[in-house]
Amino acid sequence: MLRLGFGCAGLLHGPGPAESLRLLEAAFDCGITYFDTARMYGNGGAEAVLGALAKGRRDRLIIATKAGITPPDRSLGTKALNRGARLLNRLSPRLAKHLRSPAADYRLGMFALPDLRRSLEKSLKELKTDYIDIFLLHECTETDVSDGEILGLLDLLVAQGKIRAFGIATSVDQAAAIAQSCPELSRIVQVDSNVWNLNIRRLAVRPGDLTITHSTLTTRFRELTSRLRSDPRSASRWKSALGIDALDTQALARLLLAHALHLNQHGAVLFSSYNPSNIRTSVNVAKHGVITAEQIAGLDALIRDNEPALRLEEVHRDYLRVAKPHHISG
Repeated sequence: MLRLGFGCAGLLHGPGPAESLRLLEAAFDCGITYFDTARMYGNGGAEAVLGALAKGRRDRLIIATKAGITPPDRSLGTKALNRGARLLNRLSPRLAKHLRSPAADYRLGMFALPDLRRSLEKSLKELKTDYIDIFLLHECTETDVSDGEILGLLDLLVAQGKIRAFGIATSVDQAAAIAQSCPELSRIVQVDSNVWNLNIRRLAVRPGDLTITHSTLTTRFRELTSRLRSDPRSASRWKSALGIDALDTQALARLLLAHALHLNQHGAVLFSSYNPSNIRTSVNVAKHGVITAEQIAGLDALIRDNEPALRLEEVHRDYLRVAKPHHISG
C-alpha cells in the first residue's frame, strides 16, 4: 500500500528492538508495504530493525532511507559513556545537566560524495539488502546540491542498481528552491504537511512526481484537542463544520489523516504509531476514505477562517492571504 507509509523515526526511542519489530510486522500484516527510515533514526539503529522485517519479504516492500545526517557514534565506548551519563543523571541530576550527552552528536549537512557513498553502504548493510527503492537527501538545502556532482553520483548509483530512485526530504521552502534550480533532484519530494501549514499546497507538482508528506498530527494535535476541550464554543464550531464530535480525539485524528490523504491523492502519506490498534485504524482510513466532500469543505473553511483553536503557522497565514496553489503541466 503505497498511499500510506509507515515512518520509522520513532523506532527505538520508546519501544526496544523486539517491540519495534512487532510494530513493523503489525503494519505489514495490515497491508503496509512502504516503510520510511533514515540513517539517523533510532540513533542509527532503526534501519537494522527494518532490515529484520525485510528478511524474507524484501520483494514485497518499498524501502526509503535517507542520507545527510549521521547518527551518534554507536561504538562500545560511546555506549558506555551514554550508560554512565544515564547513571549520573539518576544519581546527580544537577551535575548531569551540565554534561553533553554523546547521544546528541548528530552531524548535519553530510552531502560530500564520499559521505553519501558511506551512508548508502551503511544503510544497505543495516537493512540487509542490496538495493534501496528510494534514496533521499535528508534536510538538504539548495546550496548543498548546487554543483551538480550529487546528481551525477545519484544517477551512477541508479545505473549500478544500488538505488532505484532518488529525491529530497527537506523543508518546503528548500524543496521549492531545489525544484527550480535542480528539477531532476526533486522528482520525489518529502515534506511535512498538515492542517497547520498545508505545505503540500505550496509545492509545484509535475505529472509523474511523487510527493510524500509526513507529520499529519504532530504535537500540535494535542494542543488542538486541549483547546477544544477548554473552549465549548470552538468545539461547537468544529462539530458543526465536520459533523463529528470534535472532542472525540480518535475521530478527529482519523479525519485529519483522511484529509492528508485527500490532499495528496497521487502520493504517499507517512504515519507512525506505537499502538497496533491505531495502525489498523489508520490503514482502514486509507483503504476506505472516511471523509466526505462536506467534511473537506468544512475543514477547509476552518483553515481559511483561521479558527482560533487551530492557531495556524505564520507562514500558512501569509500563504492564505497572498497565494494560490499551482501545478506545472507537461
